[in-house]
Amino acid sequence: MFHREQAEIYRDLLTGQSVVLSAPTSFGKSLIIDALVATYEFQTIVIIVPTIALIDETRRRLVRFRDRYKVVTHNSQSRDERTIFVLTQERAVDRDDLEDIDLLVIDEFYKLDPGKETENDRSSTLNHAFYKLNRQAKQLYLLGPNINEIPDGFGRRFKCVFKRTDYNRVVSQIHRVAWRPDRKKALVKLCGGLTDPTLIYCKSPRQTHEAAALLVDAGLGIHRPILSAAAAWIGREYHAGWSFVAALEHGVGLHHGGIPRALSQLNIALFNEGILPFLVCTSTLIEGVNTAAKNVIVYENKIATTKLDFFTFNNIKGRSGRMFQHFLGNGFIFDQEPEEELDFVDIPAFTQGENAPLGLLVQLEAKDLSPRSLQRLEGVSRQKELSLATIRRNAPLDPLDQIRLAIDIRKNARRWHSHLNWTTYPQWDQLQFACTLLYDYFVKKRRDGIASGRQLAFRLNRLRTSRTIREFIEDILQNDTQANGDPDGAVRIALDFQRKWAMFNFPRLLIALEAIQHEVFSALGLPPGRFGKYAADVESLFLPPELVGLDEYGLAIQLGLKLRSYLQLGQGMDPAIASVRTLPARTSRPHTV
Repeated sequence: MFHREQAEIYRDLLTGQSVVLSAPTSFGKSLIIDALVATYEFQTIVIIVPTIALIDETRRRLVRFRDRYKVVTHNSQSRDERTIFVLTQERAVDRDDLEDIDLLVIDEFYKLDPGKETENDRSSTLNHAFYKLNRQAKQLYLLGPNINEIPDGFGRRFKCVFKRTDYNRVVSQIHRVAWRPDRKKALVKLCGGLTDPTLIYCKSPRQTHEAAALLVDAGLGIHRPILSAAAAWIGREYHAGWSFVAALEHGVGLHHGGIPRALSQLNIALFNEGILPFLVCTSTLIEGVNTAAKNVIVYENKIATTKLDFFTFNNIKGRSGRMFQHFLGNGFIFDQEPEEELDFVDIPAFTQGENAPLGLLVQLEAKDLSPRSLQRLEGVSRQKELSLATIRRNAPLDPLDQIRLAIDIRKNARRWHSHLNWTTYPQWDQLQFACTLLYDYFVKKRRDGIASGRQLAFRLNRLRTSRTIREFIEDILQNDTQANGDPDGAVRIALDFQRKWAMFNFPRLLIALEAIQHEVFSALGLPPGRFGKYAADVESLFLPPELVGLDEYGLAIQLGLKLRSYLQLGQGMDPAIASVRTLPARTSRPHTV
């Protein structure tokens, strides 16, 4: 059943009209997607979401249609005659079978604007995905909150209508918290008077742990056997001194990007079921994930070191209240609200302004480029050092950085060849050399705890030789000066490295290096290196890749390892998922652990 404004959007989409919708968090934008799926009028639907957490939430909603649709979330899954793809922009760009799309949905479409995405590379990749998929799509549905304006001419170009509404099914009351002179004591006092499910927003992962510790020390959580059991297991598998363990045991949940996916899902589920009264989070939970929160506390007015803008602030406070659970939500704010401003979403793939990165512009066909963009790309188009095909394949890396690396490989071919012509696994000096090139040409500055190519290579080597994540954490705790002997610091470093470098940045950078050296060495008559095997193994943490994929479905990697004799591994995600569905309710201890 729709409210009136939902029904209008639904009817527009059902008649084939493309829609860009700006509406509050509790409007019910996703319900319209579910209703469109339920018509079975669409053969192929592609839904782009910004985070893994939102992939999981969307998949769980849509799995009830699996009798008519195959729901695909991983690139190792094949499409079917009727398929719903739920992907991040990176996964969408990597697929080459997203054709004949009946409906293309981009959730949280404001992230097309580089100014509203904390990671500009991700904004560029989302623009690339939009440009690539729109040409295959018969219809668009772009949805997000708090947008007042889209670029002039966008509606004409993409044959869509922009609809903005402030209609809200849940009322959110704002309460200012008088916290001076002690912000921490004020947080404890406020939480002590709340009885309904409460989200507490903090600016960074480190701050979430500090806020959770305040609540634990004040005795504001709750003790339950299920929490004690979960905390004990997590302490054994990661580290007993990790503050996440103490928080969970005392009834305070944590959610941020550095927490393993299965554990993040566990905390959301426990919070939504009323078992956890508090969930302390960063912006990772604010980006479209629905919870049962009646109260939202905006404890800090920043994301990392950047002040919240009016748009992001509205998005956070809009998470309070939930239709059919809490019709009245409460937002508690510790700092002054940002000044109201007209919010405009820039879409660089369309506007092609001066800030549009070359790595995005090079993906556009010449007929779609503005005169100024053609001029900016002139040097890239005319050079002969590296083909456009290779440059495009390595998106979103800057074309000029790629060309500079190709020039230097050619100039130093005889000296560098032995360091780059490895296959399968590199020797230590080869790994260190490759990592140094990646850092010097593409990374260039300290990022996510890595300050040099040598440090990157060393940590990759330790990840490979560690038999478990617990062993990797312990190694960092004992030997890494950044950890400073603190279990929280060691866990953070280990999990951040796994998530940001091993499972994301490094494999993509290494494959880019492989493509560049392959083109240069082949032209010189030298045998090129092949890095694909090593890149894939790093991305899967040197484990069967399906185990990492199943972690997104809520099956922690450590449990997957213990159940591996029951799972279908080595043949992609589809057989692995099918084997999970057939697991017996009770199993004897597997022989292979």
